[in-house]
Amino acid sequence: MSTNGQDSNANNNDTIEIQETEVVPVETTNSLQSGLTSLIPMVLIFAVFYFLLLRPQEKRRKEREKLVSEVKKGEEVLTNSGIYGIVTKVSESEPNIEVEIAKDVRIKALKSAIVDITSRSKDVAVKKEDSKNNKKDKKVSGAKSS
Repeated sequence: MSTNGQDSNANNNDTIEIQETEVVPVETTNSLQSGLTSLIPMVLIFAVFYFLLLRPQEKRRKEREKLVSEVKKGEEVLTNSGIYGIVTKVSESEPNIEVEIAKDVRIKALKSAIVDITSRSKDVAVKKEDSKNNKKDKKVSGAKSS
């Protein structure tokens, strides 16, 4: 019997059972839809980048171009190298201006080197101080009359 038992074990080991499995199709998503959903974060990042960095920079550039184009003879300017001077010559056809930095000392500078027109800044500061003083005077005179 031992030989028959060994034969039956050998037959069991040699057989492989194959079970039938049901093939279930995988639900396919629209590849176009999944592509668009992956683009949404990129579009949002670009929009934030535009509104926080590019748009303000564009505004500053336009203000600077306006400032440089409106430079007139006799105005005090500050250059990007830190030199203060008074504009003595402005030419629309040339990109240069002539700036007097001391008595009889004149230099040529690029219009684009102008950082600020300090004579205008002083005028604005004086006007602000005058308006503040006028408001204070009105408050003080109003308080005294009551």
